[in-house]
Amino acid sequence: MVRALKISNFSFHHSAHLLAVGIIIMSIVQGILTQQEADTFLFSPLAVLYQAHVWKPFTSLLIARNPLEIIFGGLIVYSIGGSLESWWGRKRFLSRALGIPLAAQAIVLIFAFLTPSSFEIATYPGAGQIITTLWILFGLSAHFRGQLLNFWGTPLQGKTFALIGLGFVVLGAVFNNVILVLPELITAGLCYAFMYRGSYQEARRKMELAYYNWKLKRLKTKKGLRLVKGSKGHNDEDPKPHIH
Repeated sequence: MVRALKISNFSFHHSAHLLAVGIIIMSIVQGILTQQEADTFLFSPLAVLYQAHVWKPFTSLLIARNPLEIIFGGLIVYSIGGSLESWWGRKRFLSRALGIPLAAQAIVLIFAFLTPSSFEIATYPGAGQIITTLWILFGLSAHFRGQLLNFWGTPLQGKTFALIGLGFVVLGAVFNNVILVLPELITAGLCYAFMYRGSYQEARRKMELAYYNWKLKRLKTKKGLRLVKGSKGHNDEDPKPHIH
């Protein structure tokens, strides 16, 4: 099944729609403050660490870099974010759309604390982090659901869609200083780690089971025990073999 992105009617009941409007408004306010050389809402790691500007990690998430990001970023948050919210519900959507970028900024603060000289002039708008988060999560969610996505009339697998979002971030790092896009790079990594956490746990469980089977086989060889893989009366949820 091919899933096309749909732009639904605006609703105050959709957090994604309100988030898109917030990005547009706060980005305009930020532009006015920049013109007047006033204090801004951008995320500055050193200002947070040494001047207690603790609000800036939150306010920066609603600020886009330029008019192009304001327009297209707002549309992405509105449409993709709306789809994710319909899948997950409001609370889960907000916890992921905002929680992952904030976690990335916390990691940036650790780097800034360890190497403050690298972040002396670093200030970050955070809307790109939200856009990256929603793009990658949407693609990987579609991948795990087995859905194809319609990207500008071209059917794409969800995994490919997510890689396009990752590609934007990596290209930004290639053509700019890595420090300038560090929050988005970390955000992209956290998105993949979050979405594939179930796969990691499943792989670990299989490795543990394989190791357990190997130990039982060695025990069987040494002591001449007979190894059977389950029987009637055993719990179906217990996949481990038993010794008789």
